[in-house]
Amino acid sequence: MKKIYLATLLLVIGFSLSGCGKKETERPNAKFIGSYMVKDVWASSKPEIGSGSLEYELTIQAKGDSSVVIDNINKTLFGIYGVARGDTLYIASQTGRSKAGKSYDVGEQFGYFSDGKLVLTCDYHDLYLGNLIGSVSATMIGTRITESK
Repeated sequence: MKKIYLATLLLVIGFSLSGCGKKETERPNAKFIGSYMVKDVWASSKPEIGSGSLEYELTIQAKGDSSVVIDNINKTLFGIYGVARGDTLYIASQTGRSKAGKSYDVGEQFGYFSDGKLVLTCDYHDLYLGNLIGSVSATMIGTRITESK
């Protein structure tokens, strides 16, 4: 009887210490979640729009375990959806919107970390929606300023 009691006690202690056999795994999108101070270089296909560089805060929020929502791309695009797979953040082609409600077609993109900084490219246009800005390409390099879970 003492052997059964001792064996049961050891099993209970063992499961308690090991978390009942469950190990918490990090969500695939966790490495990308947070706010970043970004510097970007951009250019439009329309000469009258030109090119330039911007500095601003970009945010990436979790949307489930793998998906994210990116806000403030090129100080223009909000609500852009992406999916984290390994060390890469993929953005599928989609329609993005500005805070003013303007629509832009966003091309397929990707982001990654290099030397501890987020590198994200984004191409978007309004060619079929008025063609006011033409095609814009932006390359963003950002340093994380806050991290959220």
